[in-house]
Formats: sequence, C-alpha cells, structure tokens
Amino acid sequence: MKGDMGRRMQEDDPLTIRRQVFTCPHCCERISKLLDLSAGSQSYTEDCDVCCNPIEISYQVDEGRVVSFQAALP
Repeated sequence: MKGDMGRRMQEDDPLTIRRQVFTCPHCCERISKLLDLSAGSQSYTEDCDVCCNPIEISYQVDEGRVVSFQAALP
C-alpha cells in the first residue's frame, strides 16, 4: 500500500496531487508545495517554509494538469 501512495504523487501522474518546485520571491530559496488539482484552478496566500514571508500562489488547471503556475509577492 505504501508504494502505491508514492506512485500517485509522481509529477507526471494526472491524479489530483502534484508537487510544484519554485523560488520564493522574498528569499530566493527553492521550495516545494503540494497542489491539489481536484479543486481546479486556485489562488491563495501561503507562507514560505524558509523565510515565513507570504507568497501569493496561483495556478490554472486544465484536464487534470497544471498549465500555468505563479508564485509572487502579495
């Protein structure tokens, strides 16, 4: 069972969870977040895991895939 969960989270798997790696617009560190594609396109603010400053995350989903992603200053 545990192996199945890891397989479901691979980037090229069109299921509902996708890992997105990006650079924080405040501290320039590379961080990653898990995106829930089941809710469709989203926009929200989340704190950086490194510097704790807010990041506005927005992404567009089409047919279960992320077609655009942006991490910017709020």
